[in-house]
Amino acid sequence: MLSRNAQGLYWIGRYLERAQHGCRLLIDQLETLKDRSVEEIELSWRRLYGALGRVPLGGQLGSNLGDDWFMLADAYTLADDLTFEADNPDAVRSCLGTARENARQVRNTINKDLWTCLNLLFLGMRELSIEDIWQDRPAEFYQSTENAIRTFAGVADSTMYRDESWHFLQLGRFVERTQLLADLIDAQLATFPAGEQPTESDWLSLLRICGARVAYGRLFSLQVRPSLVVGFLVTDPLFSRSIRFGLGVISDALGVFSAGRPLTLEAGRRAGRLVARIDCEWPNHDLEDEDTTRALLQQVGQSSRLLHDDIRVAYFDYEIEDVPQS
Repeated sequence: MLSRNAQGLYWIGRYLERAQHGCRLLIDQLETLKDRSVEEIELSWRRLYGALGRVPLGGQLGSNLGDDWFMLADAYTLADDLTFEADNPDAVRSCLGTARENARQVRNTINKDLWTCLNLLFLGMRELSIEDIWQDRPAEFYQSTENAIRTFAGVADSTMYRDESWHFLQLGRFVERTQLLADLIDAQLATFPAGEQPTESDWLSLLRICGARVAYGRLFSLQVRPSLVVGFLVTDPLFSRSIRFGLGVISDALGVFSAGRPLTLEAGRRAGRLVARIDCEWPNHDLEDEDTTRALLQQVGQSSRLLHDDIRVAYFDYEIEDVPQS
């Protein structure tokens, strides 16, 4: 397929995954405003911004911890920054707008239902602002936005032919998910170190963001231990929001592009090394050693970013051989 079509589909997958992740983070954060202390709420904001690698507007994240009303106003400003801020390319609305623009440019490769789903999603929030959603159950706005992104994924699952177009869409989706998960888990460990007697709610919050409470409970019942939660979200090959599952999808997609030939491109080799690191290196380290765990997570995140560069060079920005020299 044409490289520009492959690139458009890849970025649709990435930007929709980024927007959905932002909605999940904000849904959980709004839940903390209901019954958590101001100190706990501020820590949750620190985890959220740490996971996104973003500095809040104003350059710092600080609150008057003795004033609940101040914290509520702070939440209003921070939610606006992550949802509607035009200067934030990773804000939910910005991500949806960029995904839609990529879809517009590759209309020949996606069907009418996919375009309609994404177009309506963006147009529905194009003119909204934080004032429009904040007074009337803002969590429902983020939930409905996430559901609309899920609808797009469901329509893609049920209507797209499993050719290269499908695999580039999946590749973008899971490259983004792998990076976001590695950063989120690392930020969780940085904000709520297990050695400081973390509360169960801090780790249940992480499971909620990843949609993992039920799946985790089936394996570990009521044992909400940080090492078990982190291990599950990193290594479980059957849970769709684990790092290992995402790497498996990436490796499968790259295998399709290689048409059954050995993965000679660096993208395939790097993905294989990441899978081997999770399968072989992760179980051999002390699961209670948070410094080592964080170092491994940061290596996975960095390798995932380099994997994106490998994919870009191999499939989008590659040099054309035998070009006549002027």
